[in-house]
Amino acid sequence: MGHPTHPATVHFPIAFMFLTGGLDAAYFAAVHPSTANLVGSALKTLDVQIPPSMFPILSYYTTLLTLLFSVPAVISGAAQLMPVIKRDGLSSKKAQTGVLHALVNDVTVFATAYNWWTRRNAPGFKPDSTNILVSSVLALPATLFAAYLGGSLVYKYGMGVGGGSGRAKKTQ
Repeated sequence: MGHPTHPATVHFPIAFMFLTGGLDAAYFAAVHPSTANLVGSALKTLDVQIPPSMFPILSYYTTLLTLLFSVPAVISGAAQLMPVIKRDGLSSKKAQTGVLHALVNDVTVFATAYNWWTRRNAPGFKPDSTNILVSSVLALPATLFAAYLGGSLVYKYGMGVGGGSGRAKKTQ
């Protein structure tokens, strides 16, 4: 087809990981004694109709959705990166950035899988402090950094430009 599939598959995993990390952080803030009143007041002011007790359930399901939608993103990303590595080896900045992008995303996927595995039998899918650290402090920033690297691959190195070859087509 000539059009790279990877850019079309990354938006949902990024969005669901963002929601997961945000919901876990909001739940932590809602139940921690030093911030519970502030969160309760903010939710009331913003007229949020979802009680904080629902945040763990929502974040558990966004964790599942992150994993589900990560599969096509990982597969299509590997398929798009492999020809670059075969052609350039790891000597080019483009290949190095692509490998770093993939590795950071792998950290996110494994962290998300860990959170799903450890929360699947917890009552109300409530995260413990490790789950909150993994989703909010590790996986969420890693996802945002990986998305930045993905943008660099497209806008700085031309990855996927010109029919997926990685080089812009000359129009003259």
